[in-house]
Amino acid sequence: MKANVLLLSAAAAVLAFTANSFAGGPPASVGMGGPPAGVTMGPPAGVPMGPPAGVGMGPPAAATAHIPSGVPLGQPTVPQGSSASSGVTIGGSVSASARSKNDSASANVSTSDQADVNAADELGKLNAAHASAKAMAHASSKSIVGEIATYKTAMLSALAQTDATAEANAITAARQQLASASNKKLTVSAVTKIDGMLGISGADPTLGTSP
Repeated sequence: MKANVLLLSAAAAVLAFTANSFAGGPPASVGMGGPPAGVTMGPPAGVPMGPPAGVGMGPPAAATAHIPSGVPLGQPTVPQGSSASSGVTIGGSVSASARSKNDSASANVSTSDQADVNAADELGKLNAAHASAKAMAHASSKSIVGEIATYKTAMLSALAQTDATAEANAITAARQQLASASNKKLTVSAVTKIDGMLGISGADPTLGTSP
């Protein structure tokens, strides 16, 4: 029991000594926060703040050399309240010009195509006049190519006539036969195209044709 009392007394004495020692703050050798006295805050005194003197701020000059004078750098100014879709108007005049040229080219192509379609419709199966001489020579007389070959032979024979009346009658008969065989009305325009494809020239296009 006496030993316990002695231990408690010794512990109380140590606590009292410690409390008295730190009553005025930590020991002088222990600083209150912050770096030690020999360590400064920030970069050393010989190191300047910011970029080196030879390095300029902003983009290099070569990056902006292609920009025309008077054109501001950065993003274009968009009025407040503009909708997100308003950006589609940028370059609108260029797009309109391109569309106009495309529409014009399309109109020209369409006109040409329509002319070809009209010509093909006018001749119908008589477009077979494009067939080669070899194809005509071997074609059946009952086929349209064969009928066209017969027409060509008859026309060349008619043009060989020395009598004008006989020539006119022969041309008329040849064209009427072709119209009957092809079940196609022959107009002046049609016989002109057919004769041109067959290499026939000098025949009156009004003979044996319909209005």
